[in-house]
Amino acid sequence: MSSDGNTTTGNNSGGDSDGDTSNNHAKETETQISSLIPVKNSEDDEENWTTDISDAAIRERMKDLTDGAKGMTISDDIEKTEKERLDIFYELVKQKIESGDIDEVSTHKELVVEAERLDVMSKSTLVLAELLFTANITAEVKRHRKLLLRFTHNNLKAQRYLIGGIEQIIRLHSKLMEKVAGILKFFYDNDILEEKALLEWSQKVSRKYVSKEIAAEIHEKAKPFIQWLQEAEEEESDEDDEEDSELEIEYDDRARHAVITKGSTKPSSKQNEDVDEGDEIDIDDI
Repeated sequence: MSSDGNTTTGNNSGGDSDGDTSNNHAKETETQISSLIPVKNSEDDEENWTTDISDAAIRERMKDLTDGAKGMTISDDIEKTEKERLDIFYELVKQKIESGDIDEVSTHKELVVEAERLDVMSKSTLVLAELLFTANITAEVKRHRKLLLRFTHNNLKAQRYLIGGIEQIIRLHSKLMEKVAGILKFFYDNDILEEKALLEWSQKVSRKYVSKEIAAEIHEKAKPFIQWLQEAEEEESDEDDEEDSELEIEYDDRARHAVITKGSTKPSSKQNEDVDEGDEIDIDDI
């Protein structure tokens, strides 16, 4: 019995020892895991540890990122060279043409805003001429008149650059050379090019956009229209002078009539005698 008891006792003590060891291992593991978890202080308790993943919150965060990217893009674009900025405008116009949106009013406004943002408003007409015009230029002017007016109205610099673009189109499509006078008049009649811009252009043959020879030929072909424009300007000036002269004659006639009328109402010497010497005469009453 004693031997069995000893065996039993031995078995029990052995079981207790294994249990204690397992408990110790569990406590050590728990301690290790706990040490890896950051302890929040009282200030952390006040913070929101969760992230809002609702659709509205995601859209708002994306908007912030997009706005920031736009700001960086705008800043980067302004620092680019003029040629690079014109290339950006070129790609936008080309995209609008290919998508079929070039005739939309919203597109016209967008292109103006972009040209102003890129600081290429005046030279943008060079890009428009290159992308909008072909050998069928008069029909294209009629189609894109409203867009062109947004860039050229009251902007002589933009008009001068547009004339340069027209010269380049004429160079590319040689059959237009014989129609130069009519083409320029068409732009003039549609209020896209003003008299002042055209007359200033006619004063000097420039090789800025085409060769000297082609520029000289374009000027030569444009002479009938330029001459007509100059004569119209002179006639208008003569008419203004005639109107001024008629106004002066009419004014002189009224002035003489007023003098006669005034003289006819002059009081007689007898009336003057009736006026007391101490009283002043109001000339407006005479």
